[in-house]
Amino acid sequence: MYQIGKITNTHGIKGEVKIYNLSDFNRFFVHAEVYVLIQGKKKFFTIERVRSQANLLIVKFKGYDDINLILPYKGLEVYSDAPVTQELEEDDYHYQSLLNKDVYTNSDVYVGKVVHMIPVPQGHLLEIEKEDGKKVMIPFIKVFVSEVLVDRIIITPIEGLL
Repeated sequence: MYQIGKITNTHGIKGEVKIYNLSDFNRFFVHAEVYVLIQGKKKFFTIERVRSQANLLIVKFKGYDDINLILPYKGLEVYSDAPVTQELEEDDYHYQSLLNKDVYTNSDVYVGKVVHMIPVPQGHLLEIEKEDGKKVMIPFIKVFVSEVLVDRIIITPIEGLL
């Protein structure tokens, strides 16, 4: 289950909704199946139409042609179960695959574990907790992150980084 958005409001009177897109991948497309949770149960929708408006998506679900039908879903989070691994391009990673990964320097010195990914305007920072409990931030860019392997991340530190 992946949270991919949030229904922020209705749009017009013909059943469209405004959705704030939380996904790094294109999950809102015609015929895609998404759902909301109502009292722990999945309520599925099929996307009939989608378009961008400012920083939101305007989405029309199949069978919901009136504002009154869609109004009860306002404010709910939108989810998808569809995997997106086939959409990952080289040097793209799921956050979950990076968390708790060991970090080593390119000279094979253990640095610590990734505990958090922090979005910043320039990209992301890896928050690494060292063995002494101190935390360091490493920009998640090729200059500092040499390789992301199955069992570890290899970084190229510069003086003062760690």
